[in-house]
Amino acid sequence: MPVRPKVKGRPRFGRHGAYTDKATKEYEEAIGLAYSAAGGPKFSGNLRLTVTFSRDKIVCAIREVEQKSGVRGDVDNYVKSLMDGLNGVAYDDDGQVVDLRAFKR
Repeated sequence: MPVRPKVKGRPRFGRHGAYTDKATKEYEEAIGLAYSAAGGPKFSGNLRLTVTFSRDKIVCAIREVEQKSGVRGDVDNYVKSLMDGLNGVAYDDDGQVVDLRAFKR
């Protein structure tokens, strides 16, 4: 996907409870749009998600990468944004992901 990786923003708290900040919402929408534009299918069963984050793009593939990372930030925070952005687009709910592998390079 031609989307620059970003970590999920921390939840914000207001009078009505916790909410996701505007920049994070826009990023998650961009993830969903990029997936749809690439013609990605919508899955219905249990899923394995393998993701590689680099400085300028995100590659979802089934492979293992053993090398050092030039990407800053915690990989789990990148994954949260990606998975939330794919909700309702690549799958109905990210709870369908039963096997997750994420790499930074």
